[in-house]
Amino acid sequence: MNDKQLVKLLRSNPAEGLGEIINTYSGLLTAVVMRILKNPQEAEECVADVFIGLWKNSENIKKSESLKGYLLCIARNNAVNRYHKLKKQSGISIENTENFEIIADDDVELLVIKKEFMGELQKLILKMPEPNKEIFMRKYFLFEPVRDIAEKLNLSEVQVKDRLYRSRKQIQKNFKERGITFDEVIYSSN
Repeated sequence: MNDKQLVKLLRSNPAEGLGEIINTYSGLLTAVVMRILKNPQEAEECVADVFIGLWKNSENIKKSESLKGYLLCIARNNAVNRYHKLKKQSGISIENTENFEIIADDDVELLVIKKEFMGELQKLILKMPEPNKEIFMRKYFLFEPVRDIAEKLNLSEVQVKDRLYRSRKQIQKNFKERGITFDEVIYSSN
């Protein structure tokens, strides 16, 4: 089933639709979440939260949106939020936090801004043309190295880096036009 069929099934028969979506995407979402949380139990709970949220908010998915992209964005955001919560509760230190540390969670106002920013960022990513969208998702949501992305998409590393650069610049431009200047949120081209 493709994404549109899965969403249609979810809306017409929620139990069956959710089951099909879980079968299709749970492995991918678990892989993304594990790269952030590094704990199988936490990752499992995080992925379950993504599917519960999807079930409760299935009407919010637009017909033009990619279900896969939508789920990846939600999973990544949930994992980052869970990571920060765990870090505060127990002082857990997870390696490579520079890949997803966005804004300090100490300030409620910043939390609201971060949530709005991530929603807007998700919309911009989902509107990207292919293969830019897939490259961006693989790099910043799946944390794949440029070399692996280039190999999987039959592109050169230079082409992948160029597409990442142009995508980040387009995102920066969109936010600048809206008066949002979060340079620390736009990732480096490593």
